[in-house]
Amino acid sequence: MSELYYLHVSPWSEKACWAMDLSNYDYTKINFTPMVTAPIVRLRSRNFTRKITAPTLISNQGHISDAYKIAQHVNNENNGEHHASVDLFPTELNSQINEWETLSNQILQAGRALVCIRLKNNRGAKLMSLPSAIPPVIRPIMLPLATVGLYYFKAKYGFDWNGHEKYIETMRQGLRKAQKQLSNNGDYLLGKFTYADIALAVTLQMVEPAGNKYIPLDTDTENCWKTPELKKEFTDLIEWRNRIYQKHRPALTHRP
Repeated sequence: MSELYYLHVSPWSEKACWAMDLSNYDYTKINFTPMVTAPIVRLRSRNFTRKITAPTLISNQGHISDAYKIAQHVNNENNGEHHASVDLFPTELNSQINEWETLSNQILQAGRALVCIRLKNNRGAKLMSLPSAIPPVIRPIMLPLATVGLYYFKAKYGFDWNGHEKYIETMRQGLRKAQKQLSNNGDYLLGKFTYADIALAVTLQMVEPAGNKYIPLDTDTENCWKTPELKKEFTDLIEWRNRIYQKHRPALTHRP
């Protein structure tokens, strides 16, 4: 069986999981802990030169370390076997889906920076970010490890601790494009449900989280994912995201 190394809070992991579940792909999920799991994934994937990221899919066919490529792979494989419930990448829409994936990543990268900026000053969220194997009673003395993890992310992704307003504006401009597209096309970005809708839906996790039914978060961590500066302007997109989840997100059979 294939194995997916994933971060359950990560929208990129959610993209991959969503596509895999819709494609009825048989896989096992393994929690990815930055700095801890990375050497294992590096060894198992035989990736000795490039960055190790989640999600990473490892199977008998090799490894794939990109949510978009994972989604394309499982969609192509299982549609070919007539197992999938939907074709997420209709050939005639591939170029447009690619454009929405690019925009999704721009929004998510800005959102990731904002989450880390908030985490830096949220003691409760930092405690919860520690590996689950660490007993609650000793977590407070391990708090510096969480801070090290945040600086690890900063070094890996190159965001600016003082870039709050810049990241807000990047998200705003991207979400406005989505608003305009949906006002013209109705329920779906491209006229019918495709991977493009998944790519957009997960970005709203960084404005207003979708809820524990889909992505479980403790209260402190959830607060770090909220962007109140954008919530009012994009209430319509949040409501759209909720409808998309209710209609197209499969039963949570692979959830932690």
